[in-house]
Amino acid sequence: MNQSAERPKQWRSLVLPLASIGYVIALALWVDRALQPQGWLAGVAAASIAVVGTRQGSLAGRLMGWGLAAVVASLAARSESRALDAIGAVAAMVCAIGASFALAHVPQQGGLVRHEATSPWPRAVVLAAVWGPALVAYGLPHDPSTNWPSTGWLAQHSGEWALAAAVATALVFLWAIGRALLRRRLELGVAERLVAMRLLLGACCVASLVVCTISEASFYSTARLFVALASVAIGYAAMAADAARVAGATRRLVVLGMVGGAVALLGGAAALGSGSGWGAWEVTVGTAAAALFVGAAAPRLEAPFRPSRGVWLDAFARARDNASRAEPDEAIRSVLDALRGPAGPSSASPELWTFHPVCVATVDAAGYLHASEDDLPDGFAAVVAAEPLSTLRIEVLDALEVRRPDLRPLAKWMSDRGALLVTLVESDGASDGGTEGMLVLRRAAGGAAARSLTFEEVRSLKAAADGLAAACRARASQARMMARAQEAVKRCEATEERLEALRHESAEHASRHGLAAMRLAWPAAVGAYSAASRMALETLERQTALGAPIAVVAPSGVDPIPYLARAHLSGARRAGPLVVVDGASTVEHALERWGDPRTSPLALANGGMLVLLDGAALPARVQQLLASAFAEKRVPWERPTALDVQLAWTGVATPDDLVAQARLEASLATRLGDARQRPTLLPRLRERSDDLRAILTDRFAREGLRVLGRPVGIEQTAYARLVDYRFPGEDAELASIVQRLVARCTGDLVRAADVEALRLRSEPTGERRKDPLSA
Repeated sequence: MNQSAERPKQWRSLVLPLASIGYVIALALWVDRALQPQGWLAGVAAASIAVVGTRQGSLAGRLMGWGLAAVVASLAARSESRALDAIGAVAAMVCAIGASFALAHVPQQGGLVRHEATSPWPRAVVLAAVWGPALVAYGLPHDPSTNWPSTGWLAQHSGEWALAAAVATALVFLWAIGRALLRRRLELGVAERLVAMRLLLGACCVASLVVCTISEASFYSTARLFVALASVAIGYAAMAADAARVAGATRRLVVLGMVGGAVALLGGAAALGSGSGWGAWEVTVGTAAAALFVGAAAPRLEAPFRPSRGVWLDAFARARDNASRAEPDEAIRSVLDALRGPAGPSSASPELWTFHPVCVATVDAAGYLHASEDDLPDGFAAVVAAEPLSTLRIEVLDALEVRRPDLRPLAKWMSDRGALLVTLVESDGASDGGTEGMLVLRRAAGGAAARSLTFEEVRSLKAAADGLAAACRARASQARMMARAQEAVKRCEATEERLEALRHESAEHASRHGLAAMRLAWPAAVGAYSAASRMALETLERQTALGAPIAVVAPSGVDPIPYLARAHLSGARRAGPLVVVDGASTVEHALERWGDPRTSPLALANGGMLVLLDGAALPARVQQLLASAFAEKRVPWERPTALDVQLAWTGVATPDDLVAQARLEASLATRLGDARQRPTLLPRLRERSDDLRAILTDRFAREGLRVLGRPVGIEQTAYARLVDYRFPGEDAELASIVQRLVARCTGDLVRAADVEALRLRSEPTGERRKDPLSA
């Protein structure tokens, strides 16, 4: 509904301009009595121009459209009419003012270079002042007998005033174009528009002179048409959306005007001289054929007029075609080689930067691709992305580095590399997140490429750069994969080194644990000859080999640690630690100690054997914690792996007896498994008579070295006295007796008198003792 409501409003705004053009057409037809076909053709052309021109979106476009239509309509009459001449002068002035507005609002591309908009009104006032005398002259009566004889000369020379106004308008346009070109030379695309305006103004001037020379049209009417056409051409160049299209269309128009105009003049001359044997039809056909040939050859004819004779445009076109190759490296190589072609093999190679990781690709003189690593200034890509066509030119940085200190590092970076411009490689034309790389075009050797590239060339280069987006993405992905592979290799090598170090460390720990266990097992290795000792050791070794829990009943005074240590050394966990917990020690009664991952015996014994020496002496809470840990194979703190410890429990009585006495928790006794019912009973000294001599000999030698600094032996008679003693205190009492005898010894042997002095009392038994001197 909004569109349907706006349409009548738009047409109402066009009624007055179209009505005025209709009035001018009607006036022109009335002057010639509507008898001339020229009037009708001009009227149709003026009406068409009015319909199109008055519907332009900008004020300048509507002014130029109305003015051109009015000028064409004023030229429809062959007869002279001062009213039509006045209307044509007003229309030419309106066209010029519209072009002045358009020239003041040449669109900006954005980026670093910006300019303050200039007001078009001063030029509009100048143009109005220039055309003022001509309008006044057309408005005065031409008859010298009127009441204004002093102004008769002005009315008589009204055409000359219009011609002078047209020339002044052309000069004003030239001055305005030159001034804008000087002020806005660094803006991408503006220079092309301004140069096109100057060329179009010159072309309109030349065409007007030719028309005046070969036709019957007056200089004055031709001058009005010249101003109107020149104004429309300048307005088109200023307001067109694509600056490159403006440059190309202007170049094509100038070439066709030069060559086609020459053909038309030759055709006209031939038609005038048709008396030489050529008829009108032959001249027409020949001229048409020549015009067709000129039109077909227009691209070749305009090639010399392209920027740098088209060298860079052709190179950019080849690069754009080569960018579509399937192999990324081949596409990059061929594009860089094509871009290097115009500057010659001795010039520096263009550079293609790919990101994540940053890599620079270049080609050598032989066309081989090379890659290296380099660094970009911080924020460089963001500055380039904000420029028109995402392209940053060195001349822009050179012009702004004094006023913009933040741009000086970027200018120095480009100058050091000899970069002419930098353009981003973007995928799908998106500048937000679609940047795949950066293309650096460098100056040629000897400054051959020091000329700034035009908007047409920059856009062609940008198209070639964007064509490399897929290749840059593939190359960056390949570089990231290679970087990850190299990093993985490095991590693997570091892991292998660390693993080897851990293996060495683990071997050292295993050796350390083994040495510690061997020191503890040494007493069990001395004097293990009796059947009772051998049976106890073999039972323990079988249980450690199976990894089953162990229960040992050791009478008070019998040390079970040597037996368990020796069994541990023969078991599957011999490389693990052997941790002994003295249940009678109050240090082991703290529940917090068992729950601490740094000091808990469960953590220290992981992978080895935990010996609960007198385990029934531990508090009930500790026993319950141990039972829960061994039942669930889980320590009382967070740990990713299960508990791997072999349990060895010792006591002075069997587990069942201790459970019955409420000294041992039933849950912990259950963790002993079959060993609870069949515990290993360690023999007493009285049951190891075959081991006594070896034990005594070892003890005396070690105690002698400790106290006297020399080994101490024992006489047979003294040994016989000790054999008869039953050692009720077991190993502990034996150690005390050895210490006392060595302390009394005055020589190298413990004698019978020394033993007698201890007054050892042996309880009489009915057992028959083995002869101490027997084998």
